[in-house]
Amino acid sequence: MEEKVIAWEIRDGAGWVYFSRPAKMNALTQGSLRELWGCLNALEADPGVRAVVFTGQGAAFCAGMDMAGLEKVAPMAARRRSRELQLITGRIAELSLPTIAAVNGVAMGAGLEICLACDLALATPAARFAFAEARLGMVPSGGGTQRLARLVGLRRAREMVLAGKVVDAETAAEWGLVNEVVPEATLAGRVGEWVEKLSQCGRTALHMAKRCLNRSLDLDLERGLELELESFTTCFGSGEPALGIRRFAGGGEEPEEAGGPPREEIPEGQRSADESAGGGEEEAGAEEDDLFE
Repeated sequence: MEEKVIAWEIRDGAGWVYFSRPAKMNALTQGSLRELWGCLNALEADPGVRAVVFTGQGAAFCAGMDMAGLEKVAPMAARRRSRELQLITGRIAELSLPTIAAVNGVAMGAGLEICLACDLALATPAARFAFAEARLGMVPSGGGTQRLARLVGLRRAREMVLAGKVVDAETAAEWGLVNEVVPEATLAGRVGEWVEKLSQCGRTALHMAKRCLNRSLDLDLERGLELELESFTTCFGSGEPALGIRRFAGGGEEPEEAGGPPREEIPEGQRSADESAGGGEEEAGAEEDDLFE
């Protein structure tokens, strides 16, 4: 049986996902991608989880995919491997929960691609970031060529992808590859502070905000604003604004858990603000074209 590479636990409102193969610098296998998929499904389904954190056990974050036997793989099999990795990084990027990469060491190849797919990233001084695929006759295949350029710019992405530049933690922070660099001894504590901030937000609001931000560089302004409009409406369908505004104003009945999950999960786009709030101050059914007349 293939060894387990992914371990996880729920701690203080966060799902901590560990790349747990320290003898191989936490290199991933094809089986571990399926492990990770199942782990994400379980965490997303738990209403008590407010964020998902990825980190490595030992001295590395994740050194990428295990290369053993890859030289014998046929082109179509290689394509399938790439697609599976893209599905995982896409799942992380689109997860309804905010995600944090706590990079405690080397993040190469697929490890770096997972970091790029996360919403936030923190790094210790020992962290190193690199794509070595071109030197091996390949290209990054888990979204690296697309997400890296969007995050750090095309010139810097070319340094890393074409020339194989290894980026240290301080440079990564300067380039915007990570949000900040923190000492290894305080990494978990600092992640906890970020989780606490995220826990104060509505779960639906965070999901909608992620969708808008993820597409902000791909949509033209008109379509981006339309997505923002629909996302804002969906937030009111969740009931979160009423709870959040009441807490902010300091009056009314407090929910059982501040910043907790909405009482009712509503599929995207199925209910409008008027439908869930009973019309409120605005007359239900009012035409948008009449709003400013």
